[in-house]
Amino acid sequence: MSYQNIVHSINILVTSFTVPSNPKVQEEVRRMSSQKDKEMFSNPYFIDCYYTPKTKEQKEKELRAHQEYKEEISSLPLQQSLQQRPLRLYKGFWFHEIILPGILSLHHHLHPTPSDIFLATFPKSGTTWLKALAFAIGTRNPYALLSRHPHDCSPFIEGFFSGPRLPDLDVLPSPRQFATHIPYSVLPNSVRDSPCRIIYLCREPKDTLVSTYHYSKGMHRPEATPQPMPLPEAMELFCKGLSMYGPVWEHQLEYWQESQSQPDKVLFLKYEDMKADPEANVRRMAEFMGRPFSVEEEMNGMVGEIVRLCSFEKLSQLEVNKVGVRGKEFGLAIKNSSFFRNGKVGDWREHLTEEMAEKLDAITQARMYQSSLTYSND
Repeated sequence: MSYQNIVHSINILVTSFTVPSNPKVQEEVRRMSSQKDKEMFSNPYFIDCYYTPKTKEQKEKELRAHQEYKEEISSLPLQQSLQQRPLRLYKGFWFHEIILPGILSLHHHLHPTPSDIFLATFPKSGTTWLKALAFAIGTRNPYALLSRHPHDCSPFIEGFFSGPRLPDLDVLPSPRQFATHIPYSVLPNSVRDSPCRIIYLCREPKDTLVSTYHYSKGMHRPEATPQPMPLPEAMELFCKGLSMYGPVWEHQLEYWQESQSQPDKVLFLKYEDMKADPEANVRRMAEFMGRPFSVEEEMNGMVGEIVRLCSFEKLSQLEVNKVGVRGKEFGLAIKNSSFFRNGKVGDWREHLTEEMAEKLDAITQARMYQSSLTYSND
């Protein structure tokens, strides 16, 4: 069946739900039938996850559960973020309220397999690069990235579950790769207690702030773009943890601590180390993923080729990464090119004043003083 036929079939499934009598569920069904929601099924790489036939009872149960998640979320503390989007406080971290239904749903419906790989990051910490590298290592086909955006290689698992329709992950080929920004303590027990593995990429907070700030300015639809927030104001919110999935320090520390106590479960990488010696870290990733490079692959230069094809310089120049937008299902219009702004270590020096940098460093030191976690470009 062609991709276009699959989209047409799914649209029929979405619009042909039998509407239950509950008014709130009726409203949710109508919302699902809107064009914005249909865009959720537009990714050709994962569309089969939403194509599994379901009974009327299953559909209604999913809709009721989704409404219950939204009602629970509505009672959580609310704040505006530096991204100028509403955040809710859940288990000590701030989440976009559109994503939270997916996080709650994961706790009931996500069942990882032992071969699953989760790629975890705090936002704007090298997520796109990590996705590209993990995909190339797992498939041994880095050339596929010449026509495939890295964010089409491994879906964000919380986004996958954020709508009323539950995806069928069993249709995805094994071993599966998923991405997430969820803090370790908020991950479902099914992930933390299973033999699946997690690769975490950490980035120095000042660079993370600057990257977040620039990315946030371009994530809104043109007609809904607010006035740009001054960087000092954005930094104040960042320091208070009021950034998506924040605070950054607790996010990083949780994965760091797990990597120390469970090194076979969590591989903790640093962005700065990856930039300094990408080949060595690609080998570390491959070993951890259970896909070490053979002698023949080493001799044929496979590691170097993966590093080259996944480099910022290469990926940022590809047409597939220059055109198009994503995030429509969440009311956003994020340009594919916005994932390739700079990629440099120490870029904060071009944007933060000495006073701002010192303040952020002081907060970092206070949060990390009981930890052995350090940053490579301190």
